[in-house]
Amino acid sequence: MPIRKFPEQIQRQMISFYKKLSRRNRKRIMIGMLALLVIVPIITVIYHQNQAFTVKVDGKVVGVVRKKEDFSSIIERIERNLHNAYNTEVVFNQNITYEKTRAKDEALTDQSTLQKSVQAFMNFKVKAHGIKVNDQVIAVLATQEEAERVLADLKKNYTPAEGASVEKIYFGENVTIEEVSTETKELKNYEDTMKLIQQGTEEVKIHQVEKGESFWSIAKKYDLKVDDLIKANPGINPDKLQLKQEVSLVVPKPLITIATIEKTRLDEKIPFDVEFEETAVLFKGETRIKVEGKDGRRQILAEIVKQNGIEVSRNILEENILEDPKKQIVLKGTKDVPPKVGTGTFSNPTRGSLSSRFGWRWGSKHEGIDIAAKIGTAVHAADGGKVTFAGTRGNYGKLVIIDHGGGYQTYYAHNSKIVVSTGTKVHKGQKIAEVGNTGRTTGPHLHFEVRKNGTPVNPLNYVKY
Repeated sequence: MPIRKFPEQIQRQMISFYKKLSRRNRKRIMIGMLALLVIVPIITVIYHQNQAFTVKVDGKVVGVVRKKEDFSSIIERIERNLHNAYNTEVVFNQNITYEKTRAKDEALTDQSTLQKSVQAFMNFKVKAHGIKVNDQVIAVLATQEEAERVLADLKKNYTPAEGASVEKIYFGENVTIEEVSTETKELKNYEDTMKLIQQGTEEVKIHQVEKGESFWSIAKKYDLKVDDLIKANPGINPDKLQLKQEVSLVVPKPLITIATIEKTRLDEKIPFDVEFEETAVLFKGETRIKVEGKDGRRQILAEIVKQNGIEVSRNILEENILEDPKKQIVLKGTKDVPPKVGTGTFSNPTRGSLSSRFGWRWGSKHEGIDIAAKIGTAVHAADGGKVTFAGTRGNYGKLVIIDHGGGYQTYYAHNSKIVVSTGTKVHKGQKIAEVGNTGRTTGPHLHFEVRKNGTPVNPLNYVKY
């Protein structure tokens, strides 16, 4: 500071002190002052050359830099890149601190290592828009426009049934779009979001088989593949579905339910009723149709509620009966079932006329009798016993063999259909097959044999035709 800047009294004191000094002392003071003027700047430069900052993120050291800008520039570059990539604001909530320290150049953290430290320690998030279903975020997109497009297209892509008009389409859940902060790895594009919502997760449902249904019709109803339906039900024979039988369905469960109210005009069948009449002509457990039933027909105008294309309820607005259904009458047996063992006597195995006898004919022995009858005529067990064979065998065609005990066996050949299986115990008069012309035949008939200890004997000694 120049002397003239000091107060006047202090200036006078300094001048007086300087005059009292000897020439030699004055010289020493001047040399000392010059030395200070040289040394102080050098020390200052050296001090500032080694000054550095330890950078911490949430209290964890990530590196040492000469200037704060060496670290903040990396943050700014990452923020800029994220903003350009996702066109949205970038945020992070972590605390960055700089602590003064001293370090030589070789102790500083290089830019590459700093970049890796930022990626490891810092959690950058972007402002995005989440699709929420019942207050749970199921997908996050970069912009609100993308999220709105997804929800609009979910409704737009729904295809109503042929001839139906959609009165209303809506979401079955509370669906909203809200701004959220999220990591970039959580962001989804339009295509992935649509796929996620539509396919969702797998859900197991149970379907009860209704009259006239097959695996094919059930699979079509739930938009499934028949092969997948078979795999989901390994214990069920697809060709022998029973009424009210439970079938497992593994179906896609979308994350958002597309609900619709459709108005449509349909032609429907009216199922016929079934009435049972008891009869002593049939054994208990046996039934026979006395009068065939017939479905009726009606035309309706219905308001149908569907969820993801599957009908959940309907309201019939109009009904026009085109044809009334005809009731089916079924006879139900009340006669006590005979014991399923041989009685020692035989009854006629089917209705028909004798067309060929037991014995020699055309140079070979005929080991049974032939009873001519129409294809489909019932074949009954001639006596109680156990089925030892039920299948196809050479010239016999479809064959049933019953062991009655006491050395007796009966053969029933050329059947069109077999309704018992090997190992089944049957009673006298029980239906076991239907007349046919399988195997070596000249026309539909039942070939009937009686064997005693393995040797064919004349059946006409036991039955009458």
